Amino acid sequence: MSLIGDLNSFSFADILQVLYIDKRSGVLIVEWDDMTVAYYIKDGEVVLARPVDKVFRVYTDRDFEVLLTKLRLQENAIAETIKRFFLSRLGVKSGRFSFTPGFIKYPEDVPVFFPAEQLIMEAARHLTLEEAERKISDELLVFEKAPDWEEKVSRAKLTEEEREILNLIDGRNTVKDILEKSWLDKLVVYRILYGLLAIGAIKRKKKTTQKKPSISLDLLAKLIEKIKRL
Repeated sequence: MSLIGDLNSFSFADILQVLYIDKRSGVLIVEWDDMTVAYYIKDGEVVLARPVDKVFRVYTDRDFEVLLTKLRLQENAIAETIKRFFLSRLGVKSGRFSFTPGFIKYPEDVPVFFPAEQLIMEAARHLTLEEAERKISDELLVFEKAPDWEEKVSRAKLTEEEREILNLIDGRNTVKDILEKSWLDKLVVYRILYGLLAIGAIKRKKKTTQKKPSISLDLLAKLIEKIKRL
């Protein structure tokens, strides 16, 4: 299934989250006013970033290894493409994107220089408050750590501030509590929570509803008896 949208309404953090959760493979193309970039995605990981002059040229290269040979890219240069054409573009909000799955053949052992969790957290650091509030919509929300949170966090390369917020997520503190205890700016906290939620390190804690005690059989029998006497 293709994925098409606008960066004003669907952030890079959201796009990467969807691709990573579903372990999608294909090519993500982002068209800005000043350039168009093709991001090559394997199993939800960004493995190459490549500027293109014409979108149709992307679809003429159907084998990833052949493409690398054509571009004369050595393994150590691949990471630089992601730094230059992905990390440096996260602050540019206006642009169109489209993801086309499955048309390119990837080898089994494509190196991943920037894990998806790390890129998602980096993307979250560039969110506006309006974007962050799409998921962090209420200061009374309570989050808890996911069962595999340590694995997710180990791949994300968190900053000290992000680790501080993570430590405050205990299934009891509300977003408001975290804001008050961390003394960090609201936008910073919301970005961190958004990122941790997007990489699956935390999740919303479900509200527990207490069941009302059911009427006992003895009491029910007494009520019926009283009704009969009326």
